[in-house]
Amino acid sequence: MTYIYDILLNFNDDFYEFYEWEKNDKIYHIKKIPLFKVDTNTLEDIYKNKVIFNENFLNIIMNKTELFNNKKAKNLKYAFLLTDSYKVIGINIVNNNITYSDLLLDEACDITSISERINYTNLEYNIVESKNINYFETRKETNLKNSLLEEIEKIVNAKDFEKLEYLYFEYFGKLKNNENIYTELVNSLDKINERHYKLLELIKLSNKKKVI
Repeated sequence: MTYIYDILLNFNDDFYEFYEWEKNDKIYHIKKIPLFKVDTNTLEDIYKNKVIFNENFLNIIMNKTELFNNKKAKNLKYAFLLTDSYKVIGINIVNNNITYSDLLLDEACDITSISERINYTNLEYNIVESKNINYFETRKETNLKNSLLEEIEKIVNAKDFEKLEYLYFEYFGKLKNNENIYTELVNSLDKINERHYKLLELIKLSNKKKVI
């Protein structure tokens, strides 16, 4: 088994490029982690879909990933790196939930060079369902969209239609008071722009006033 040493990983439910990492993210300082080389189709399968790995493979990688820790030795139970010698991704599995990590550019380059000297692994896995990935949307835009959807749903569930009409006016610049308001606001989130950031700020301000 090939191991990679001393790298940083940032596991999330969605894959974020290293330049989208945020200061509040939990960064793992990896002491040692297994590396597997696969073909590009396999890498894309695992990246673009929700999958379940073969139990034999999970047994092979169990507790093989070690973290730097001043207090005591600590392991990630099911973690590993995958590469097709062009791209590298980190995988961490907790209770059948898979999280993903990009790597810092220099560390990824070192790993792709190392991978050229190792054999391919035939990974066994089953695709559960495809993931809804928007490749043209940044992490910031995705978070904004999810926050707005959540807030709009709260407003609708509270039957605060006056507030919904106000948000509609702020975004579209016109008055409207029919049942299509909700649909049009939600559909507008397909293309995030600066007005959506303003909407979220208005909602947050309104919520603060209610608390006071």
